Amino acid sequence: MRRKQALARLNGLAPRVEEHLAKIRNAPLSQDAPHWKKEVESWLSQMENLLPHVGRKTAEQWGAQLGAWKQEMDELP
Repeated sequence: MRRKQALARLNGLAPRVEEHLAKIRNAPLSQDAPHWKKEVESWLSQMENLLPHVGRKTAEQWGAQLGAWKQEMDELP
């Protein structure tokens, strides 16, 4: 995969992750919350798989963001 494609995919998934995390924070007891969590987990996994294609420095930056999102997921009810 080319760097440009990987970055486009990362930038496309990031807002979706943020949106779903906000939904979970705002409605943790919603019947949809487990579905949202699974989607976020899937997207984070996809994003991790893209990191080797974006270059070391960029991968470090995205890796830090992914780590923050994973930590937030771990802290959710």
